[in-house]
Amino acid sequence: MKVQPLKYTEQFIESILDNGVSKVVKFSFPKDKELQKHKTTSDILVIVMEGNIKFIAGEEHQLNSGDMITVEKNVEHSIEALEQSVVLVIMTPSPTLHTILKPE
Repeated sequence: MKVQPLKYTEQFIESILDNGVSKVVKFSFPKDKELQKHKTTSDILVIVMEGNIKFIAGEEHQLNSGDMITVEKNVEHSIEALEQSVVLVIMTPSPTLHTILKPE
């Protein structure tokens, strides 16, 4: 068991868990940082722990601290931090492909 603080850090991407069933990643976004359009082979939950983001997956949504959005696998999406933000992403199942890391 490990206690994992979900606060902003200088490390942009931090893998918290990857057990093959799910992958959990924490993003610490400085203001105006963007995660370009990408997609994954996993269904995802995006939870804003702190801050305010613009989330685009076909439609544009502004998400604030405490908000969550779900996205089906293989749907292109992007994130832009409107202020310093902490975002938790849960991918199920753990991805076999994530286009932000590997080109298609």
